[in-house]
Formats: sequence, C-alpha cells, structure tokens
Amino acid sequence: MPGPNSPAVDEHLTFSRWFAGVVSRWRLIAWLGLAATLIAIAATLIVPPVYRSHASFVANASSPSKLPSAAAGSPLSGVLSQMGGSLGGDPSESPNFYLELLVSRELVTRLLESKFPDPRTSQPNDSSRLVDLLKIRGKSPARRMELGVKMMIKRIQGGLDPKTNLVWFSTDAQWPGLSSQISNRLIALVSSFNRETRVTRAKSKRVFLERRLDSAKAELNASEESLRFFYEQNRGLILAPSLKFEEKRLERDADAKSALYASLQGQLETARIDEINDAALITVIDTAVVPVKPEWPHYGSVTVSGLALGLVAGFLIAGSLAVFAFWREQHPEEWSALAGTWERELFRLPARLRGKASRGNISAVKREHVPSEPAA
Repeated sequence: MPGPNSPAVDEHLTFSRWFAGVVSRWRLIAWLGLAATLIAIAATLIVPPVYRSHASFVANASSPSKLPSAAAGSPLSGVLSQMGGSLGGDPSESPNFYLELLVSRELVTRLLESKFPDPRTSQPNDSSRLVDLLKIRGKSPARRMELGVKMMIKRIQGGLDPKTNLVWFSTDAQWPGLSSQISNRLIALVSSFNRETRVTRAKSKRVFLERRLDSAKAELNASEESLRFFYEQNRGLILAPSLKFEEKRLERDADAKSALYASLQGQLETARIDEINDAALITVIDTAVVPVKPEWPHYGSVTVSGLALGLVAGFLIAGSLAVFAFWREQHPEEWSALAGTWERELFRLPARLRGKASRGNISAVKREHVPSEPAA
C-alpha cells in the first residue's frame, strides 16, 4: 500500500497509456508481420497449385413438347421455365437434370475409371486412371473409389441458364492439362449417357410394338380366314337372317382387327424413327482449354493477407502485453508470488520427468524378474 506521503497511483489504464505501450512494442508487431508473410509465401510454394478449366453445352430436347399451345403459354409454364424445368416435357432433358448428372455417383465413377495422359512423366503414351492420378489412398479399391467420388464432386462446380438451356461447369486439378481433359471427358460421358439410356428406352418400345404387331397380324389373319370360310360354306344361303347376322359379326371383327393392325404398324414406324432421333444430344458451346494461370494461389493476395494477419496478430499481442505490464505495475506483490511459483515449477519439472522415467524403468525390471508360477 502506498504511504501517506507517496504519490497517488493511477489504478486505471487509459487509452493513451495503452496505446503508448503498444507503440513501444513496434518491433514485435513488425517481426510478427514479417513472419506471417514468410509463412504465407512458403505455403504458396509448398501447397500444389489448382488449375480450373471451364466448359459449357446446351441441352437439346429429343422431341417437341406435346403440350397444347394454351398450356405452353400459361404462366405456370413460364415459372417452370425459369426454374430450369418444363411443363409436359421430359424432366430428364431439363438443364437441372444435366447439372445433377455431372455430379452423380454413376458419372463420377466412370470419370475416375477413365484413363488420362500422366502429367508426371514426359512420355506421351503413359496413361493412368484418374483415381490413381489423384493419389487417393484407401484400405480397399472400393474405399478409394468412394473417397475419389467425394473429392471430384467438390471439384466440379456448375450452373445453368434456364432460358437458353445452357449448362456450364468447371473442374479443378493440380495440372492444367489434366483439368481441361477432365472437363472434356465429362462432356463425352454425358453424351454417352444420353445414348445409352434414351436409345435403350426407345429400343424397348420398338421391340414391344414389333411383338404386338405380330400378334395383331395373326389375329387379323384368323379373323379374315373365318370370314372366308363362312362365305365358302354358305354360298347361296346368304339371305337367311341368321346367316346375315353372322356375316355382319365376322365383318366387324375383321374390320376391328384390321384397324388395330394398321394403328400398331404406324406406331412401330414412329418408334423406329424415334430410336434414332430420341437420343437427346447435347450441343457443345465451349470445350475446355488448357488454363494458363492457376486459380490458386494468387501470390499477391496471399502475401498481402499474410502481412495483414501478422500485423493484426502482433497488434493484439502487443496490446495484451501492455495490459499485462500495467497490471504487473499495479500489483507487484501478486506478480512476485506468481513469478516465484512459476519459477519453482519450472525448476522442479526436469526432476519430475527424470523421476517418472526412473520409476518406469524400475517397473519394467521388476516385471522381467517376477518368478513364474509352477505349472499345476
């Protein structure tokens, strides 16, 4: 406690005193800023760069919409068009479908199984699977593929324009050539998916109509044969009422079978044409080109960010030290007790560590010399 004649001690930390303490530690702030800048530069040199390539395509509809003109011009149709869908069209031909298809497990798995030129070697004929180029490690091939799918889904970013059915996407890779090759391979996989799924569906419809047409033809032949047999057996007696009724019945049956056969024949011709045209092809707008500049890191922004973070950290640490120094001046007795306790604990720490090590060695020796119990 200050004596009666001692000057009064200011127990409040003013801003000017705190700021003066911060300024007096400018060397600490400068060193921390420099250290953070060097760490940021080292990080840009150690962490591999990321190259990003872009590609886009238009989703073409396989057939015109079957909506009436009134429904096509309704407000609901406009709302769905803005959302990337269509009213009455095939949902699997909308831009939203292609956007989800790009990051689907099926397509990404095919992408990981695809082979690309190995950028790690100078031999142009060397190729490796993408899952191997990404250096994915796992306990089993299935686990590696699972981790690879998750990684590639994060590296594929896309968007769409519902008014023009334009779909664009980008892919990230460590090497610029590999990045563009992945994007172009994705476009090829989307086109292949269209042909496989949609042509298979059209083929199934065509095969069904062929079988149904054969059946209808057999039924028509049987109906016509029955009518012919009726005429041959009842020649000259056709004016009888009962025979006239039977004649009309056989004619109606033959006409119905003939109309069904003609209808199925027309549907079969349409299905054969759709089998060729129903594959909703995509129109590639921009193929991916090899990027020249990496997407990350931006050396200037990283350096400035590291310097800024270092200066902020130094300012905070210097401010904390200024507050601590003020508290130490105001409470010298508490500081002496705290410093003494800290020094004693530091002095005893090596002895405690040596004691724990020696006790561990003694316990190990005792375990080695414990006599084994005689066997029963």
